[in-house]
Amino acid sequence: MHGSPAIRSVALLALFCACNDPAASTATDDGSAAATSTGEPGTSSSSSTGTTVVPTTTGDESSSGEPGFDPPAPVCGNGYRESGEECDDGNAVEDDGCASDCLVPCGLAGEVVALSPSAESELWVVAVAPAFDGSFAAIARQREIISDEEGMQTIGLARTRVIYYGPDAQAAWDILLAPADARLTPVGGVVDEAGDVYVAATVKGADGDDVRVVKLAGSDGHVLWTIDHDGAEPMSDDRASGIALAPDGDVVVAGDVTDDPLGGDVWVRKLAADDGAEVWTAGWSGAGNGMFSNDDAGRLAVAADGSVYVGAREYVDYNIGEAVLLKFPEGGGPAEWVFSPLADGSVHSHGPGWVAVDAAGDALYTAVRLSGAVPNFWVYKLGADKAVLWERALADFAVDGDQWTLDGAGFDPDGEVVLAGGFRVKDKQGQLEWREAWLARLGNDGAARCQVRHRAPSPDLLPPDVVAYDAAVGADATAYVGGTLVNAGEQQSWVGLFRP
Repeated sequence: MHGSPAIRSVALLALFCACNDPAASTATDDGSAAATSTGEPGTSSSSSTGTTVVPTTTGDESSSGEPGFDPPAPVCGNGYRESGEECDDGNAVEDDGCASDCLVPCGLAGEVVALSPSAESELWVVAVAPAFDGSFAAIARQREIISDEEGMQTIGLARTRVIYYGPDAQAAWDILLAPADARLTPVGGVVDEAGDVYVAATVKGADGDDVRVVKLAGSDGHVLWTIDHDGAEPMSDDRASGIALAPDGDVVVAGDVTDDPLGGDVWVRKLAADDGAEVWTAGWSGAGNGMFSNDDAGRLAVAADGSVYVGAREYVDYNIGEAVLLKFPEGGGPAEWVFSPLADGSVHSHGPGWVAVDAAGDALYTAVRLSGAVPNFWVYKLGADKAVLWERALADFAVDGDQWTLDGAGFDPDGEVVLAGGFRVKDKQGQLEWREAWLARLGNDGAARCQVRHRAPSPDLLPPDVVAYDAAVGADATAYVGGTLVNAGEQQSWVGLFRP
């Protein structure tokens, strides 16, 4: 059963600059950019299509008639931040935190917002899948909440909603992927060269949860095929964790699957693009404590030579969980190596974050602290032989606020690393707090080329919350950050497009 929500569904494209915010761009001591992408949108115009376009403000509008003189035309490079500029450092140097076009590198170029079925309902993006032509799919969860006249709420199941945006960032199609009574939890998606969309999800089966992969037609979102996998152990919960494109056009899905009573293991399967048929299946099990091992799979990536990299959490014992990266050969089979960077024998719980591989065959792996009073994350760039080329941690990026999270990581076509996440800001004087998104681009040596923060614009003292859940990089190096925008209590899906 397919269809878009009938109550209301609006896709919002907002292209704006930070030229009206005096705090929009500051330079750090090392010359990298630390910028806030903000701006005041102009008046909106609606059409019968249900799409609202918010134009960029220029700062040149006047409400008092003709001025008494003609203001000078803005000039990029004169050292003064003027209309249409995010920064102006008085030179044309590209790599000093303010580009020659007076825009901040990594800055927000545009965003799309889709509304939930009602003001009380919830909608949030869990995965963003860029296409090769600049289109992208936003894979979201939607929970419909309806309040009656007495204030009593009816809360529905969280459903999977897929919105496909064209290169112009306008919604081409918008579907709900499963019936209202189906428990389907998406974990990731990809778009192939033909524009078709693959979604990996966990679905409630007859005897527990199962792994599901769905292929959708890029033309209109109708289902081309669906594949489910249930582990051999009765009444076990099997969970999808990620999906990636292989260089030959097929897809590889990962998850944790229980085939025996000793616990679940990392499960990896390559599926034929035409019909979802199994090409090969591989697995991995940690040593465990000798009696029980319940290992959890994470996200994955496929290299140009077909090698498959999968993040995982290895169950060591009741007190220790290790974040590991596994490398599988192109044709499946046992893992070629295991990378476990934080294993030091201490009591801790670490898990996998994001995985990516660049054109040179180097791998990007992130790990997160899953428990403990102090949050942390780690970023590693590895050679194909498992050698660590460089590493970074949360302290290298946190510059304001607290509760910093890493919610996406990947390579761009030139081998630069893109990191994205969120953090909390507190205004102690006003006793206010809100959430913002952040994004950084790192060179091949791991040095930050630029880092920006995005605060949602608002006429009020309290900005809307921007919460990031995923990030991906397109073929033109545009970074897509997906999550939710909470504005006056209404939760909307949000995708920010950040420039290279």
